[in-house]
Amino acid sequence: MSQPHHPAELRLVAEAEQVSADLAAQDAGWERGWTRRSFLAGAGMVGVAALGSQLVTTKAAYAASGLSNGNTLITIFLRGAADGLRILVPASSGLGVDYLNTLRPKLVPASTNLLPLSGTAGWALNSALSPLLPFWNSGELAFVPAVSADGITRSHFQAQQCLERGSDTATTGWLDRALQQLGPGTTFRAVTQGSALPAALTGNQSKLVMSSLKNFSFPGWDGVAAQSEAAIRTLYRGLPGPLGEDVPITLAALGTAATARAKAGAQNGAVYPGGNFSTALADLATLLRAEVGMQVATIDVGGWDTHTDEVNQLDRNLTSAAKSLAAFLTDLGPARRSRVTVVVMTEFGRRVQMNASGGTDHGHGSLMWLLGGGLAGASVYGKWTQLAADTLDSGDVPALNGAFDVLGELAQKRLGVGQLGTLFPGRTFTPLGLAKAA
Repeated sequence: MSQPHHPAELRLVAEAEQVSADLAAQDAGWERGWTRRSFLAGAGMVGVAALGSQLVTTKAAYAASGLSNGNTLITIFLRGAADGLRILVPASSGLGVDYLNTLRPKLVPASTNLLPLSGTAGWALNSALSPLLPFWNSGELAFVPAVSADGITRSHFQAQQCLERGSDTATTGWLDRALQQLGPGTTFRAVTQGSALPAALTGNQSKLVMSSLKNFSFPGWDGVAAQSEAAIRTLYRGLPGPLGEDVPITLAALGTAATARAKAGAQNGAVYPGGNFSTALADLATLLRAEVGMQVATIDVGGWDTHTDEVNQLDRNLTSAAKSLAAFLTDLGPARRSRVTVVVMTEFGRRVQMNASGGTDHGHGSLMWLLGGGLAGASVYGKWTQLAADTLDSGDVPALNGAFDVLGELAQKRLGVGQLGTLFPGRTFTPLGLAKAA
């Protein structure tokens, strides 16, 4: 092993050697009986600050191993309100494309830039989503247009909070309440890929927040990381209370992540594009293949608030998102993705009429995408009314389909959640028949 030369490395090596000596003294002391005083004396000798960044995100985030039905629900939130009418286009007269062309002529893709969806009454995809078309053909892609929920306004923050909490009054997230119904699971049963916990997972249930799988590792230089980890593991052995539980479990989680990382790498010919969203999906694919017991996962994707130059802004985002999602599904392969259902959602839709800046302002009815296994088939689910002056809701796509109907059906049929009234208080449910029971 090469010898460290950097002053910081030399100092850390010296500290590690001191830790080893102190632990030996601690062992001798414990032979005569453990006391709180002896622990505190030892704690003062060990630099546990290096583990602090991991404990901040993982403290009290683990539960005992439990059973699940083996399925995973991944929710992807497009922050900023993605314009569903340019993503999934009602491209026939019966659906309202003629009226749409009078209000947003520059935002309706030309026929050469549309991908007709077979088996529908004229729906077509923006060609930016062409990487996903094979999954329509295999029955692993579906959409729900004109979707919203009572109480949602045109405020980004309010709408996001309402959707993620499942209510405009709940203090915890709907996914957190789903985990409570599902019972204890593994360390990785709920994973957020990002820098912050989303409102959907706010609450007391165990979950794991990681910026990336690459960075979820024991901190420190290679030359001393192993010694530091051993020192901290020994320091907290047999200690009662939260730290006595959290530190060993955190270290075990880091070990599991390291094992999964060692087998990372796209499979089945998948090619991930660059970007944080793509990296997050690749990490989830690695964890899913490692069978770590993941039941739910979340990813946030920003940049969908297209008040100006929507054609370029939105289509650029769609191209990246479609390539990333297609790579993820391809990476998993048909057998593994049969147990993975992805729902892509956004807080609300956009106005039907284009604004003076070539964009659209905040609207109402939005669009949900469904991908992966467990779908009842490739289709455009739910109700739709032909777009016309007298069918809009104050200039917006009306809310004909309930967001919580979609999420509730997925939670019940894919995860095995029982009571939806707990997940979405005060709501009534009308399943759309879009998912198959596990």
